[in-house]
Amino acid sequence: MSDADREELAHLEKEWMAAMQSRHMDRLEELVAEGFRFTAIHLNPEPMTREQWMGAARQGYTITSFAFESMDIDVFGDTAVIHSQFSQVASWDQNNLSNVFRLTDVWSRGANGWQVVARHSSILG
Repeated sequence: MSDADREELAHLEKEWMAAMQSRHMDRLEELVAEGFRFTAIHLNPEPMTREQWMGAARQGYTITSFAFESMDIDVFGDTAVIHSQFSQVASWDQNNLSNVFRLTDVWSRGANGWQVVARHSSILG
């Protein structure tokens, strides 16, 4: 596990959320892998597909501000697991989603570089 991989992944985590915030769909298409799944039991008991998540990114889910308060990155060859504490001021349609979360993200390195393949989100606050 190299420091360069950890630095790149920390940057990509922040870039991913910044692209979500600005609705930079081209960059999200590059970062979010085919087959991506998003699990947030507080929103829905079933995981969201990539298509559902990208639809939310396109419209409806609005991030006003966000911060990664902590981030631990473990790299296992071409797979990385990132555990973080994340806070956001955000909404989905008219519902307030502002809170502090524990995130677990899984990234995979392939021909297109690192892409996120899964996220699990739990409310801390």
